[in-house]
Amino acid sequence: MKLRCDIQGLDCPHCALKLEKLIREAEGIEDAAINFTARLLVLTVPEDSDEDALVEKVQAIADAFEDGITVEIRD
Repeated sequence: MKLRCDIQGLDCPHCALKLEKLIREAEGIEDAAINFTARLLVLTVPEDSDEDALVEKVQAIADAFEDGITVEIRD
């Protein structure tokens, strides 16, 4: 399943690539792709995943990476 999220607060494309790699390595996430210019994060996750829990996990990774980054499920 693809989970689309808004990601705000990234300062540069290089940082986006570093954060993308960290998110990809997280348990329960099969793949992650950040589009820096569109401020979009697309997560590939198992069909039975708890979306809110995964977004919380990604937010925790982002918080540890750099202050001021927010991740929210895109409507």
